[in-house]
Amino acid sequence: MDELFKVASKILAEQLSIDPSEITMETTFEELDADSIDIVEMIMALEDSYDVEFPEEDLEDYPTMGTLLAALYEFLQQAKK
Repeated sequence: MDELFKVASKILAEQLSIDPSEITMETTFEELDADSIDIVEMIMALEDSYDVEFPEEDLEDYPTMGTLLAALYEFLQQAKK
């Protein structure tokens, strides 16, 4: 999960032109002024990194970096099986 967070926060920080240290698991996307397009672009970059295809529906169900990454991490674990 830590590796996923590091990769995701680096990607999102680059997209938003902010310092990755501004992003924590508790940070909301609203606090970062990240819209759904920013989130989908981050997910697409993660898909390339992990060679999987994450479900992108219901993004509004994940208001924080932590809630989204927990769902993506769970998906990665299931995809490995």
